[in-house]
Order: sequence, then structure tokens, then C-alpha cells
Amino acid sequence: MTPIDRTAHRAPRRTMTVRTRLFVLAFVAIAALLGLVITNAVPAWEQQRSLRNDSTTGRLGGEASLPLFVGAQVERKLTAAYLADPTSAAKKALREQRAKTDAGLASFRELSGTKLQTDQRHRWEYVEAVYAQLESLPKVRERVDAHAGDPDEATGYYTTLVNKMIAFYQALSTMDDGPLTAETRPLVGLFYASDALAQQDMLIAQARDSGTMTADHRVAFAEAYGTQQVMYERWIAPYLPASEKTLYDKITSSAAWSQLQAAQRSVLTPPTDDVGKEKIGDPAALARWDTAYGQVSGQIAALNLKRTQGLLAHGFQRADEIRTQVVIQGAVLLAAILAIAALIVWLIRSISARLRQLRAQTEDGAQRLPDVVNRLRRGELVDAEAEFPDPRHEDEFGHVAAALVGAQRTAVRQAANQAADRRGIGAFMSTSTQRTLGHIGQGLGHLEQVMTRQDVHPSLLEELVRIDGAVTAARRHQEHVGVLVGAIDNRALYSEPKTLLDIVNDAAVETGAARRVDNNVTDTLYVAPEHVAGVVRVVAALLDNGLSKSTAQVVVRSRTAVHGVALEVEDAGFGMTQDAIEAANKALSHHDPATFEAMASRNGQLGMFVVAHHAGHHHLHVSLRPSPYRGITAIVLIEAPALMRNNPAAASPRQRPQMAPGSPPRPSTQTPVEGPQDHLPRRRPSAPAPIPAADPAAAHAERQRLHHGEQPFPAATAPNAAQLPQRRAGEHIPAVLRDGSQLPRPQSTALSDPQEVASQWDAFQDSAPQPHHQHPTQ
Repeated sequence: MTPIDRTAHRAPRRTMTVRTRLFVLAFVAIAALLGLVITNAVPAWEQQRSLRNDSTTGRLGGEASLPLFVGAQVERKLTAAYLADPTSAAKKALREQRAKTDAGLASFRELSGTKLQTDQRHRWEYVEAVYAQLESLPKVRERVDAHAGDPDEATGYYTTLVNKMIAFYQALSTMDDGPLTAETRPLVGLFYASDALAQQDMLIAQARDSGTMTADHRVAFAEAYGTQQVMYERWIAPYLPASEKTLYDKITSSAAWSQLQAAQRSVLTPPTDDVGKEKIGDPAALARWDTAYGQVSGQIAALNLKRTQGLLAHGFQRADEIRTQVVIQGAVLLAAILAIAALIVWLIRSISARLRQLRAQTEDGAQRLPDVVNRLRRGELVDAEAEFPDPRHEDEFGHVAAALVGAQRTAVRQAANQAADRRGIGAFMSTSTQRTLGHIGQGLGHLEQVMTRQDVHPSLLEELVRIDGAVTAARRHQEHVGVLVGAIDNRALYSEPKTLLDIVNDAAVETGAARRVDNNVTDTLYVAPEHVAGVVRVVAALLDNGLSKSTAQVVVRSRTAVHGVALEVEDAGFGMTQDAIEAANKALSHHDPATFEAMASRNGQLGMFVVAHHAGHHHLHVSLRPSPYRGITAIVLIEAPALMRNNPAAASPRQRPQMAPGSPPRPSTQTPVEGPQDHLPRRRPSAPAPIPAADPAAAHAERQRLHHGEQPFPAATAPNAAQLPQRRAGEHIPAVLRDGSQLPRPQSTALSDPQEVASQWDAFQDSAPQPHHQHPTQ
């Protein structure tokens, strides 16, 4: 099986216009810029939002947790002292501290829970961890009051609570900003260092109340001391701002700080008593511990608060800076997008405008080019540069327009060359036609001289008439060519108007078969002189068409119309197909001069072009339609500009029109008679003079009248001319035809098939030596 070509059924792919492509380009460019703006703005906006939430959470949750943080440290110390020595004074001090711790806890819960909005609760899991740790605080206190459990577990609970609060501070310090993250390091270090110092204070107080420090407590003291030193040296001092670094240096250079350092060293390397038992530390140094610790812890707490407030202030400031930067960048980028969008819109509009100009120029050139070509065909001089000027723009579209103008100018030059060639051919054919018509006229004149001789035998006269018809047909064909190439000017052939009846009669004589034309014209209007010849030629061509395609008579009728008078030429011939009728009517309505290509395409059949030519020059409208007898009815509408109501020259003596050499015959339906009717005019003594060859059309008209048995035009006679010889009836008829005994009898054959009749008629016409008349639609 042959594979099916599916591409043949595939619909053509639609192509986007340039305008659509530009809009797509603009949309993609603007979308890309908006994407860039969003890509840059969203992370920055989220960063400032995160910083703001961190700062808000730190301000409400962090600052609120400082009293709780300090209270937990002090309560841890007093809890350890009470468990070591449960005196009433220790219990009272613990109860008072618990009240302070509860106040700090209430403040923390309010600020971090109630006043902190949900969308601002950043690092909230650490706050929840502190809340979870605080839930066990009442039970821890109950066990402490009951002296139940391990004292280290009680103090360890507070240490865990403090560590979770420090973890919360550390989480808040990991801000999404490099400089702020660096600022959070000393803050976290201060919290760790202050808690380490608080653990040392708790261990010293617990040891003093119990009278000794266990090895585990001494190790814990050493770890706390190490944490404190590391934080001070690596996390706090290198990263503190200048103002806070001054305060830190003031703390570390104070006497209280030195006293703490001395007490810490004495605990790490304790002295022994007389029996070799280790003491808690140097008694003198430990005696100054409480005073020095109170001063230093208060200064460190103040430094801690200042560092926290400074960090939060910087966090809000940094969030404002980033937000301002995002707003400015967004505004700049949006302004750039608007500018680019405006530029793209301007570009699209300018390109669209240039495309419209180019299209308008192309359409204008396409409309003007046929008119320019027609002007060239009519012989007018055309300047290609003036008709198609250079474009004014010098851009790429201007280059395209210039190329288009160049192509149009080239087309005009080529058309001018072709028009020159056609004019040359037309001039050549015009000259050739005039010479040929002159020779044909001379030949008809000589033939007329032979036909008018009295010694010509009747049978020879019949042959001469046939020869005359053939030569006349050649003359008419040459006249058609002359009309088409402009060699014959029909307007100069007649000087007086003619009635429609006379025009139809003249056209019937033109065909050579006037007896087959049934002239039923009843209208009495006249045709103007300048249009008479054209109307005669059109009617003659249509009569030729009807006579050549029909065996019966061709009927001509007249009908008055709104726009003029219509002549209907109806035959009962073979007719034409509907497509052929439509094509013929289209060609007959095309009144432009026929080109040589068009005439050559019709194989030399010029009738249609002659009719169309005359119709365009003499206010005629010719159309074909089927007749009721299946033949063709040709309608010639003679419009009002070519008609006249009466003959203005009717009052003057009637003159025969001046005929041009080779022009068609102009017989008259009226026979002028000179002199009395009972006497024939006298001829000159010489032989009957033939009609001059200089007027072959008049001679042909006279021959046609003689051939149809009509009276001749009276010849010019001299006053003393001799009487013409008298003929007897029947003497001019040959003996073989005189009695009719030897004539062939017609056979009575009944042909019932119209097609057989048509074929026999065509065979008869093809064998008869008669002039061939062309159908104007062939």
C-alpha cells in the first residue's frame, strides 16, 4: 500500500505578526525585570522582617528575662546555703528571693507571652523550653523546703533553667546579618561569664555554710572559673564596642575584681590547716568575696543590660536600613521597568508606524502601478522617479522602502519598454493595414470594372460576385485589425446622423446576406455622426455571429430603455454554454485596448475585441444571453450620449458621406431619383464608367445593390447624352435557366434530428466559397 502523505492535510502553521512578536518581547523583558525585582526584594524584605522579629522578641523576651535570669542565680545560691545550713535567717532570705524571682517570672511571662504578637515570636521554641523548665519550679521549692532530695539536684535545676535562658539569648543572637551576629558574641559571652561567676558564688556560700568544699564542688568551681576566663578573654573583650569595652576594662581593673581573682585562686589552690586538712580557701580572701562579688556582679549585670539594649537597637536600626534599601531598590527598579516599558511601547509604536507606512507605500504603489502601465500603453510619457519618489527615512525600513521603490521603477521601465515595443508593432501594423486596405480597394475597383462590363456572361458574373464577397471579407478582417491598432478613425467616416433602421440595414449589407436579416426596428431616434460607424460595425459583427451559427433569419428589434435604446439581435442557432456566455460578457465589458497577447490567445478571432473596442468608445453596452429558441440574443444598449432626437441636416440637400479608402460600404436604404420617372437618364457616349477605385466602399455598396436586384444609384449624365439601350424581359437570363427545365429538383427529405441538420449546414458552409464571418465570442 502507498503510505498516506499526512503533510498534505496538515493545516498551515500560523505565523505571529511582528507586532505580536514585539509585544511578546516586551512582556518577557518586563516579566524578567519584575522577576529580578522580586528575587532581590523578597529575601531582603524577609531579612529585615526576621531582624525586626528577632529584635522585638529580644526586647520583650530578652529584657524581660534578665530579672528572672538574675533571680534564678541568686535563688540557686540561697537554696544551696539553706540546704547546707537550714537556719531561720537562711530560710527568710530564701523566701524573700523567691518573691523577687516570681516577680521576674511574671514579667517574663507577660512580656514574652501576652505582649509579643504571634507573627513576631521568633525563636519561640527556646521560650517554650524555658516555660517547660519553669513548670517544675514549685515542686523543686517544695523539696527544698522539706529537705528532701540531693542538694545538687536542687541547685542543678536552677543551673539548667539558667542555661536554657542563655540558649534563648544565643538563639536570638544568630541574626541574619553579619555585623549583628558579630555583636551578639560578647552578649552571649557575658551571660555565660556572669553565670559562671554566680556558680562560683553559690559553691563558696554552700562550702562556708557546710564548713567544707567537696572535691566535686571544687571541680565544678574550677570549671566555672575556666569558663569565665575563656569568655572574658575570647568572647567578650575582643568583640565589645568601644563604649562597652571601656566599661568592661573598668570592671576588670577595679579592686573588687582583683579581690574576686584572689579569692578564686585561693579556692583553686586551697591552703591546709594544722592537721593537713584542705581549707575552702584563704580565709582573708574569702572574707572579701561577698563585697567584691556584689560590686562586680552588679557591674556585669549593667554591662549585660547595656549590651542587650545596644544589640536590640542595632537590630531595629539594621532592619530599618534593609527595609529602606529594599524600598529604594524596588522603587528604582520599578522606575526602570516603567522606563523600559515606555521605551518598548515607543519602539513597538514606531516600528508599527513604519510598517504601516511601508504597507501603505506598497499598497499605493500596487494601486498606481496599473494606472502608470495603462498610461504607458496609451502612449503617455511617464517619469519613473517622479511617480515613485525616494523614501525620506534612512533607517532599515527606509532601505526596504528604497528597494521596493527600485523594484517599482524597474517595473515601470520594463512596462515602458514593452509599451514602446507595442507602439512600434502597432505602428507597423497600422501602416501595413492601410497599405493592405489600399490594395484591396484597388482590387475591388478593378473587379467592379469587370463586373460592370456588358459583355460579361451571367455565369461569370456569379463567380465574380463570389470573388467579390471573398475579397470583401478580407477587407472587413483587415478593417478589424485597423480598428484595433488605430489605423481607422471611425469618427471621420460620417458627417450626418443616421436612424437606427438605416444602421441595421447598413450592417445587414456588411454581412453579405441582407435577405436573411429581419429588420424590425421601430424606434426613430438618430445616432450621432461620430458614433455611426462604430454602431454599424458592432451590429454587423453580431449579425455575422447570428448568421454563421443559424440557418434561419436573424431578427433585429429595438426597445426604448431608461438609459437609451437597445437593439436585440436574436438568432435561433446552436447557442453557447452558460460558462461561455459569462466569459464572453466579461470580455465584452472590458473596454480597455486589447493587447497583442490577448488577441493572440484567441487564435486570431478578433470579433469580440472589435465589439468591446467600439463599445468602449461609442457609449455602447453589449451583452449576450440565451434566446428562447436556444440560440443567442445579443443586446446592444446605445446610451443617451450617442443618440439624437432628430437630424439637424434634414433641411439641407442630402449628401453621401465621404468614405475613407478601404472603409466599409455605406449603402442607403433610399434610392435617389433624378429627373422624370418615365424617361431613363442618358449616359455619356463612352462605355459605362466604373465607380472609381478611389472609393471602393461606395463601389461595393453599388455592387451589393445590383446583386440583390435593387435599383442602382443614378449615374452622372450629360445634357445631350444618348438614350440607354432598352432590355427585354428575360434576355439577360441564360438559356439553361430561362425555362427551368434543366434545374435540379430538390429532394423531399425530412430531417427530424436538429443535430444532423446542423452538421449538414456546417458542411455546406465549409464547402461554399463565401467569406467566413467570425463569432465575436470566439
